[in-house]
Amino acid sequence: MKWVQKVEFDQWELIFLVVFIFFCGFMLANLIWNRKEKKILLGLQSIIQSENEIENGSGDIEKSSDIEDALKALFESRKAELDRLNRMETYRRDYIGNVAHELKTPIFTIQGYLDSITDELEEEKFDMEIVQSFLQKVIKHTDRLNQIISDLDTITKYESGYLQLDYEDFDLLELVNEVIESLEMQAAEKGIHLYDYALPGKYIVHADKFRIRQVVTNLCFNSIKYGKVAGYTKVRLSNTREKVIVEVADNGIGIPSSHSARIFERFYRVEKSRSRDSGGSGLGLSICKHIIEAHGENITVLSTEGAGSVFSFSLKAV
Repeated sequence: MKWVQKVEFDQWELIFLVVFIFFCGFMLANLIWNRKEKKILLGLQSIIQSENEIENGSGDIEKSSDIEDALKALFESRKAELDRLNRMETYRRDYIGNVAHELKTPIFTIQGYLDSITDELEEEKFDMEIVQSFLQKVIKHTDRLNQIISDLDTITKYESGYLQLDYEDFDLLELVNEVIESLEMQAAEKGIHLYDYALPGKYIVHADKFRIRQVVTNLCFNSIKYGKVAGYTKVRLSNTREKVIVEVADNGIGIPSSHSARIFERFYRVEKSRSRDSGGSGLGLSICKHIIEAHGENITVLSTEGAGSVFSFSLKAV
């Protein structure tokens, strides 16, 4: 016959046993939670690091010390990404709206003149001079439409990286004189004195000659278009040995200070004085900016409303 010894505990031993069991349970639970917390923290840090690598091309981030810090960092990362997407969406919406508006203006004008020509030809005795006049206006607005499309294609290629520069050594002063000669008629129509100013010396640069010609032409053409009657447009060249600096200066209507920071944006126009009636695609200065930046340089403007403007950029000297 087996006898089972009965174990009895006094009150303090029972309290000690309960506390001990509770303590062991607490330590075990704490250990499990710490492991889970560590996994969560590592997971959050991994997410943050991955997002930083995508955005910045670098995986170097400051390690968060706890989950709260990691969640804050993740929140800031997601908030920054959301802000970026919102800016992109606003930019896309504005860009599409601007393109539609710029294309709509010449298209509607062309359509209006063609309708007028059709109505005129339906008359038994139509006026050929009126028809020819309307056709000339159709051709003018068709040319503007082609210019807008061509400039859109050019700027899209620059931004997507598909348009490559063809570098060569050439005389920048010689190029400037060629541009001045090509714009003499436009300058003469407003009585504007268009000339170059350069001290004796070499002005050989290493750049894409075709694209730099486009920049100088755009800047000079804008200067003439918004210049004062009987004013001047001067193309100054200076050589610092490392760089050749180009400045297109005038005494025209100038640019209000509130607009000067935005004139290189696509389709941006200073209202009233720079209405669409003066023609152009609204992309000329934006294209200039992309061309100069593709050469690793910057284009800037200094302007005073009513006194004139100076656009300047530099190129690598040879």
